[in-house]
Amino acid sequence: MTQLEILNPVATPYIPQAAKLAPRPKSLEGKTLGLVWNGGPNGDIALKRLGELIQIRVKNLKVEFYGGTRPLLKPLFQKAQQECDVIVGLTAD
Repeated sequence: MTQLEILNPVATPYIPQAAKLAPRPKSLEGKTLGLVWNGGPNGDIALKRLGELIQIRVKNLKVEFYGGTRPLLKPLFQKAQQECDVIVGLTAD
């Protein structure tokens, strides 16, 4: 008689650890805002529009755009970190 081993195909759920939030500046005035695009479709349009809207509300804000590689390359993100006070990244389509 042949025996069959039955395996459970259900994966153990992945529960990510909660990330700590980065410190927030009290104001964006006089800061440099980095917009980091991951290359997703139309993400560049959304980020650039976000930059425009924030510049309307915040005086003396410089906006720099960094984009678009998929996956996002670490050197590009590191460059944005070095050059900017605050970064907004886009991770979804």
